[in-house]
Amino acid sequence: MALNVVMLERGTRYPVPLPNENFLYHCSGVKFELKLGDGYPGNSNAHKSPSGTAFVSNQRIVFLPKTTTHENSTNTGAVNSFTIPHANLRDSKFVQPLFGANRFEAQTVPLTGGQGNIPPHAALILSFNEGGGFDFAAIARKIAERMSETGTIPPHEEELPGYDGPPPPLSNSTPTSAPPLSSSAHPEDSAPSYPSDAPPGYEQWDTKS
Repeated sequence: MALNVVMLERGTRYPVPLPNENFLYHCSGVKFELKLGDGYPGNSNAHKSPSGTAFVSNQRIVFLPKTTTHENSTNTGAVNSFTIPHANLRDSKFVQPLFGANRFEAQTVPLTGGQGNIPPHAALILSFNEGGGFDFAAIARKIAERMSETGTIPPHEEELPGYDGPPPPLSNSTPTSAPPLSSSAHPEDSAPSYPSDAPPGYEQWDTKS
């Protein structure tokens, strides 16, 4: 994982893919925060960006701010880019607070061999102010599960289908209206008919009374 080292495609704000990398999903309007240290006052720091785009590929997560600060030193807290492989994320979770934007949170693990410029004890927080966080977190979780099962980076992932709204209710649970009755079944202009013959024994009973 590293700050301010992501290469961009010429004339765009889109990261250059790594070999065998496939970008699957991205969201704009994302607030970035990388908390460093153990949380004690005087022993903590944070890199922040109020708005940008978060990308998730089959290999890593990338964040690019909406505007570039032209500050290259990581000591200033400036963020021009951020990248971290999925293998270096731990305890990731999707948080849906009662108030505020949904968040993707994870603990980061330093790269082996001392690569990267992020110290240990760092926490990644992505706040999705314009939506899309659920799909982002779902893809990241799916890739993490595959890597845990196989121990390798997934070579390819298909992008999730677009959201088309809730599925229609099942046919056996949908109330259906009965077909209209024909005019011959219940004629509106005729009175109901009654049997012309009296019931058996009616005349005898009436005579005796």
